[in-house]
Amino acid sequence: MKTRELPNDYGNVAASANQDKSAREGIRKFNESVTAAFRSKDAAAMASLWTENARFLPPGREMITGRADVQTFWQSGFDQGACDVVLESLEIKSLADGVAYEIGRNIVRVQATDGSSIDVPGKSLCIFRRESDGVWRADVDIFNAINR
Repeated sequence: MKTRELPNDYGNVAASANQDKSAREGIRKFNESVTAAFRSKDAAAMASLWTENARFLPPGREMITGRADVQTFWQSGFDQGACDVVLESLEIKSLADGVAYEIGRNIVRVQATDGSSIDVPGKSLCIFRRESDGVWRADVDIFNAINR
């Protein structure tokens, strides 16, 4: 009977666990930073959380490319009454060292000129990259509203 030696993947399992931990921590920080910038209506701070060449796919719009256009998008949203956001990560998974995805849901609060507000629930899929400064930034981001 011929036997074969199985490869030792224990190192890969540990590396994968460390990558997942790094991704979860980085994306948690991203979500905290987004929430703070959103509540401050700081479009520049928001845009700084996306990569320089980010691809941004907002609902009902063509793809937006680049940090400057991401900033313009957020400023437009704030100008139209977006004033609060709640983000929830449902799944975070490392794809490789420094690359991960997050599936999430969100609630965006929009305030009307009459002072009333509406909460818009949504869902998202985002691919993140850990950049050379160690910060996890959104690189490809798609989100949509949930019709109720």
